[in-house]
Amino acid sequence: MQRSDVMQRSANGRGALAGGRAVYIAMLAPALCLLFVTVVPFLDGVYTSLTNEKLYAGATRFIGFANYLKLAQNSTFWVALANTLIYAGLATLIQIPLGLAVALLLDVPSKVQWFFRSTIALPLLIPPVVAGLMWKTMMQPQSGILNWLLAQIGLPPFAWLSDPATALLSIILIDTWLFMPLAAIILLAGLQSISGEVLEAARIDGANAWQTVRHIKLQALKPYIVLVALFRIPDALKSLEIIYATTRGGPLNATRTLHVMAYEEAYRWSSLGRAMAIVFILWVLSYVFSTILLSLWRKEEVRFHGR
Repeated sequence: MQRSDVMQRSANGRGALAGGRAVYIAMLAPALCLLFVTVVPFLDGVYTSLTNEKLYAGATRFIGFANYLKLAQNSTFWVALANTLIYAGLATLIQIPLGLAVALLLDVPSKVQWFFRSTIALPLLIPPVVAGLMWKTMMQPQSGILNWLLAQIGLPPFAWLSDPATALLSIILIDTWLFMPLAAIILLAGLQSISGEVLEAARIDGANAWQTVRHIKLQALKPYIVLVALFRIPDALKSLEIIYATTRGGPLNATRTLHVMAYEEAYRWSSLGRAMAIVFILWVLSYVFSTILLSLWRKEEVRFHGR
């Protein structure tokens, strides 16, 4: 009787172990599939950047870092790199303060608060290409509504997208209109996470509205501000739709970014190898900025929440 009990327990143990392994394999398989479909295309892209592959040519050979060396000797590449960094930096620096101001306004209780909270996200529902075409129409020098509005207040017409000195700033304006609501929504969520007891204690201690915003709300929002930058900087670095729908990199390369340059290398000049070299450089930039911001976000989280 005792021997049969031992055998039964052993069989149950083996069955439980086999069941645990089956569950482990079932959970591991999707992760391995995701890793495979992510890593393999990435490595294939890196290899393509080291070849002379053409879009419509069959003969491909390994050329090492020749594509990267040619880019380093290309003045247009450095203009595109500068435009990319300026675009991402200015867009983020503009959108975070504006998003913070909107979030603070939306955090004030009012009878129409629900309406503004619902409508603030509407630009995010518009595809970037559609937004670019819409703003391109409004920025037309002769028939655009923006210059018409300027004329109503006695100001001369403005060369929004046709002047190299203002084209990139105009693109950043469109990007800000489109994505500033994302910053506002994230920062509003941060404001909503602040304990009411803390705000009430500050009010009892005599803190006015500005002191409450400066010493409590802004301190609590630091992780969320870094989170906005973590979302927006990599996204702005690879922006293509708005630029190509409005200026296609012009005038005179004033709005040509790395992503626009990579697109043209691939589909205009049929040079997949050089296009992938540009895309890989763009990936390195995104990875570096994301790593720095993610580290900063973790430090702010630990500082504020103490964990």
